[in-house]
This record gives sequence, C-alpha cells and structure tokens, in this order.
Amino acid sequence: MGLILIRVSPRKPKKGETVKLSIVVRHPMEPGTRRDDEGKLIPAKYINELEVTQNGERVALVKPSRGVSANPLFAFKIKAEPGEITVTYKDTAGESGKKVYKLKVAE
Repeated sequence: MGLILIRVSPRKPKKGETVKLSIVVRHPMEPGTRRDDEGKLIPAKYINELEVTQNGERVALVKPSRGVSANPLFAFKIKAEPGEITVTYKDTAGESGKKVYKLKVAE
C-alpha cells in the first residue's frame, strides 16, 4: 500500500477561503510496458481511481491511466471547511490506500 501525503495551502485558512489541496501518492505506477533486468515484462500496476471527500461529500474523482508517472501529484482547489478530508485510491492490482486529514480553519 502506498503512502499518501496531503498538504493544504495556506496551512490554516479562514473558513470558506479557497485553498490548494495537494496530494502525493507514493506508488510505482508501472505501465506494463517496461522490462526488468532479465528482459521480462513488468506487469502493469497503476492507480486507476483516486477519490477525495470533504466531510463525507465527494469533491473530486480522478481516474488516472497507465501514462502517469511514479509517485503522482494531484492538486485541487476546495473551499476550506473544518472537518475531515479523506483521500482513497485503488490500483489495478486490487490494492488500495486511505488517509484522513483533519482540516482546521482560523476563526
């Protein structure tokens, strides 16, 4: 399972302010076209779905393809609301990952 890193900028926004949500998923994103040192084809294994929810409501759904580089970065603009941002992903090998980020806002 890959590591999910989440960053919000500005770090502690005002409620309702538009913020940048940056997400990096540590994942090899193998396209299925590369060969190993012995010349054998490395099987495809890449993220094929990434979902972002804010306080239970979906704010983004991305369906990347095999052409995305390793450790992909996804960035979105959202309205700052206190609560939880949840990021989940699934890959073509059936693996998945999830991370919850608690967003705090300035009063």
